[in-house]
Amino acid sequence: MPVTSERTPAAGPSPKGLRIAIVSYYAPPQPAVAAHRVLRLSRTLLAAGHEVHWVTLDERKLLERDQTLADLVPAGVVRHGLGGPTLASLPAARNFVEKVLRTLYHKLPQWLALPDKHVEWTFRLRRQLPKLAVQHGFDVVLMTCGPHGQILSIPQLRRAAPKVRIVVDYRDLLTGNAWTSRDSSRVRQRLQAREMQMLSLADAVFVNSEEALASFQQHLGALPCPVRVMRNAADYGLAAEIDRRWPIAPLGEGCHLGFFGTIFPRRRMVPVLEAMAKLPPAVLRNTTLHIYCDARDSRQLLEEDLLQVPEVVRTRVLRHDYLPFVEALRAMRWMSALVLVNGKETADNIFVPGKLYDYVMARRPILFVGNRGDAWRIVEAAAGAGRCYTYDEGEQFAAGIAALQQRPADLPAAEDYGCERTFAPLLDWLRALPVPGRA
Repeated sequence: MPVTSERTPAAGPSPKGLRIAIVSYYAPPQPAVAAHRVLRLSRTLLAAGHEVHWVTLDERKLLERDQTLADLVPAGVVRHGLGGPTLASLPAARNFVEKVLRTLYHKLPQWLALPDKHVEWTFRLRRQLPKLAVQHGFDVVLMTCGPHGQILSIPQLRRAAPKVRIVVDYRDLLTGNAWTSRDSSRVRQRLQAREMQMLSLADAVFVNSEEALASFQQHLGALPCPVRVMRNAADYGLAAEIDRRWPIAPLGEGCHLGFFGTIFPRRRMVPVLEAMAKLPPAVLRNTTLHIYCDARDSRQLLEEDLLQVPEVVRTRVLRHDYLPFVEALRAMRWMSALVLVNGKETADNIFVPGKLYDYVMARRPILFVGNRGDAWRIVEAAAGAGRCYTYDEGEQFAAGIAALQQRPADLPAAEDYGCERTFAPLLDWLRALPVPGRA
């Protein structure tokens, strides 16, 4: 399979730091939250003087493209495209052969203890990533996962380029993730053993929260390499650039609440709608809940949730389709407050939605519903205490909404969640590595 390599035109001389390849199935201009992490990591690494390559999908073959993300790709990034989207990413099979393969790839993770259904992506990386590492002289390969199948390419990479430093950046856990755990104990054990084998060949592993670290250590124990917490980040420099290039416009009078992202079966909008139902009539008439979600599963779940509240509440809810990244951030900036919902199960305490960091970037108040896990702590630290509620605190949640009838001022930047501090564990680790001479 041919590999396409393209460099975004650089504004100045080449960096003198390390040559770092970020391996990610998702990268700009794909409209995915995981692509936002790649963008923020890349901007931070470039600012630290490193050279950044992306090993990702071929941009010409993407199913969807967010031009606003494309416009924000930093100068100098080199993109190595390894084919198009996997069959698991397609909305439907296009022919009989694809239908058979999609069914097979759906079952393979259970049969063979594979990390995920993106079988073709794993296969491409096993064949092409070692060649790219040697050809381009990568000093560091940073795998940001998922898909978690990317880690299956580590042995081939280690053999082909023994001097390259390998970093695994888990956005979500593989073993120890209650929502993706396999039904069969035999498959779970085989997958855990395979994961340990792969990660034992890495030089560093990062997980995205304290809860995730505790779960990782509980299930996998100690590794030969360090395992540290490195959350996602609120890129305030990027937010300021967007404000300069695309000024925000007001939504209008009243209290506007915004929810952005996917609605999951275990993370429904019912607690938000029930809190709205408790508002005094005059306050409810002044309040609008804007929900930006997909028109498929999320829309269906929302329609089911709306049936559980009175018509007077349903009329105050507006569903919108997803927006491109820049437009979504501008819409967040318009809102009186942003809404985030986690599940009520204890297992969801580990879940930190990637969208939360866009919320923090927007510097608007955040109303959070869930348990006292990592997401709760981040909301309190970044957006202030008193706006996080459990599922049993509907009255308090309603009072929190009522207090927003006069649009609050923008929040100050939460520097502890900015890129420089959030990505400090990686930057410090890279700083300790020798910088090789370049011809």
